[in-house]
Amino acid sequence: MNPVERRPENGCPCDEVRFYTINELIPMLGWSLATVQKLFNDPKFPAVDFGKNKVVEKHALIGYFSVRREKRYDNYWRD
Repeated sequence: MNPVERRPENGCPCDEVRFYTINELIPMLGWSLATVQKLFNDPKFPAVDFGKNKVVEKHALIGYFSVRREKRYDNYWRD
């Protein structure tokens, strides 16, 4: 098998790791800066500190949003 055609064992077609910052997620989600910052500060959200910036890995972000969540059941998101 040609090394270019080989896929990682997890089946992902790319082995590149991609991180998103708060400012990159704002236009993707269509949410306000305050809401995205609150999301990044949520203890259940898979964000990590990278220097002075908070980032989230692409596959962790997809995994987080693939689970339905309701703010009435989560004390962090209650007003």
